[in-house]
This record gives sequence, C-alpha cells and structure tokens, in this order.
Amino acid sequence: MLDRGAALRLTGQQEHNGNTGDGVSKQEAAEGVEIEIGGLSKIFGQGAAAFHALSDINLEIRTGEFFTLLGPSGCGKTTLLRVIAGFEQPSAGSLKINGKEVAGLGPNARPVNTVFQNYALFPHMTVAQNIGFGLKMLGRPRAEVEATTAEMLKLVKMEAMAGRKPSEISGGQQQRVALARALAPRPRVLLLDEPLSALDLKLRKEMQSELKRLQAETGITFIFVTHDQEEALTMSDRIAVMSAGRILQLGSPHEIYHAPSERFVADFIGDTNFMDLPVSAVEDGRARVTLPGGQEAEARLPEGMLPVLGETVTLVIRPEQARLVEPAGADLVAEVESAVFFGTDTHIHLRLHDGQGFVLRRQNTAETPDPAPGSVVGLQLSPGALRVLRS
Repeated sequence: MLDRGAALRLTGQQEHNGNTGDGVSKQEAAEGVEIEIGGLSKIFGQGAAAFHALSDINLEIRTGEFFTLLGPSGCGKTTLLRVIAGFEQPSAGSLKINGKEVAGLGPNARPVNTVFQNYALFPHMTVAQNIGFGLKMLGRPRAEVEATTAEMLKLVKMEAMAGRKPSEISGGQQQRVALARALAPRPRVLLLDEPLSALDLKLRKEMQSELKRLQAETGITFIFVTHDQEEALTMSDRIAVMSAGRILQLGSPHEIYHAPSERFVADFIGDTNFMDLPVSAVEDGRARVTLPGGQEAEARLPEGMLPVLGETVTLVIRPEQARLVEPAGADLVAEVESAVFFGTDTHIHLRLHDGQGFVLRRQNTAETPDPAPGSVVGLQLSPGALRVLRS
C-alpha cells in the first residue's frame, strides 16, 4: 500500500499538458471544495441549429471525494467532464478548481488529468516507460522519474509487469497502467471517462474495487463518468444524475436510490415500480393514498410538494420493499404473471387488481418455491417504502 506521506510527496504536473499538481493535505480533504461550478452552460452551434449540451449547471465537488456523473448517452456528462478538463470551453458561467477561475483557460493551465476509454498507451513502450513518460517529458530528474514509476507500479500492483509491452498484458492490466500514468504527476483532480466500458463483467467489477482503492489511497479527487447505475452506486461518495444537459438530483448513493425526487431518477436508478394513485389526506410531509383494492397507506412527499386532496400522484416503490403474504389483509392483492430466476433472487411479475404492473424481488433460498402463474397472492409493503415523485 502507498503510505499517505508517499502519496502526498507525489506532487507534480499533468502528464499531457505540464500542469502543476499541488498535492492534497488532510485538512483540505476534510474541509475543501475542489471544484466550484456556477451557472455553467455549453452551447454547440448557433441560431436555429444551436444545441444546449449543458444548461445552468451549479455544482460543488469536494476535495478528495469520489464523485460520479451518471446518466444516459447524450445527457451531457462527458461534455461536462471535457469542460472541467479544458478540452471544451463553457459558453457561460464560472468554473473554479482549488479556488482559481479556470473558465477560458486551456488544458495546460489546469491541475487535472484524464483517463480515457481507450487508455491510449504507447505500444512500443514498456509498462514502466508508459508510466514514466509524462514525467520525463516534463523534464523531471531521472531519479525522480524512476522513483515515482516504482511507486505507481506498486500502487496498481503491476511490479511484475514493468518490462512488458501493452500488447503483452490484459485489458484490465492496461487500464491499471493508464491509471498509474495519469496519477504519476499527482494532479489535484483525476477525470475518468467511462474507463471500464470495454471490460467484461467480471473484470469490470474487479476494477470497480481497484478504482475505489486507488482513490482512497491517493486522496485525489476522482470525477467518474458512467451510464452504468451499478458502477455509480457501488463506487461513489456522491452522484449527480443528469438528463438533457441538467443535473436532476445530487446526493449519496443511498439518497439517490432510496429517495429519488423525480420519475426519471427513480426509473434510471435500479428496478422500480410506479403506481398512480389518488391522495386522500396530506399532513406533516406525508400523503395518504388509496391503494388498488381500497386499502390506505402513507407515502413520503418530496420537500416543498403539497398535493391537493383527490389529486392523482405518482408513487415509487422498489421491488425489494414488498413481500409475499396471504391475500387476506394484505396491502395489495395481485395475480402472478411470471417468475424470473436470477440466481441469488427471483423477480416475480404481478398484475394488480386495477391493471397496473408490479415487480417483486425476493431473495432465493431452498425453501422458497415460486408462486404459480395465475395464482393470487398478497403483498405486504415495508413501512415507509412508498414515496411520491414530483411531476
């Protein structure tokens, strides 16, 4: 493991552009804001052909956190990453890194480094030469280049591969080399543009743990771009969910998953059930709704939302927040349509009495036979599981 003192000594410049990295102290990591973005917009083209890739982005990213930009293709997440890197300039707004305004400055004036999807390793160089190349181009002393390269090889657990060429190592190992090369100059911020997308599922999961370990050991602020919700949930300190050039919700993985504020967020993150139900009462930030079949239940309201009595609202409940019971006295009664086996759990597809669909996720044991298609079952909802979404 790279000790904290060694990590803090790895101050330097961005390998591809000569930027100075300042290192990160423990106090900065605990208290600082690394990136401040205010009213930032990015427009491509002009007039009727103008495309608003980013619209009024306001965001603070803390020093030393693993921050993820999550959303579908075309949502603006990569454009925002490129603006932070300096490869694109904002059309409007402010962008500060470590308190310094950098909007308008090129990549060579920013203490950041980027890991791309294709890794961009030099095929004619060894692993060690690839890692040390940026430092060598910056004119660092030979002893420093060698010492830093050795530390980076140890950090990414590639000491035994130092003399191999990129073609002689696996895809996951190539990614480790790309990360080591990007970390060697000690940038304040490391930008990662979907670096796991080319890996197979098992290797991708392994590299998720590796990335989180590297971020924790170095203390560098990581900004990670992905469309993969599982990657975001398992790796991030905080997540910004994006759609159509805007940030729809910002929060911890727990907040994003369990307390989505909008339908898009609830639908994009994990499996979700939606129910459109009438409001029968509102009190203390909660609404009472009438469930299909006539039962009443409480649902939490988003902050500031105050529906009127009788209004139909959209509610969300996760598949694991309900369990099968006998129909008599259940919160919901449904007919079984199918059961899909996923190994550790089974997804049971149901049809409620009012025609709305519902999926229940149940962990598998040897004693849990699947209900037969066409059978009628009851559903017991977990306390506090229902949430009302904004329109």
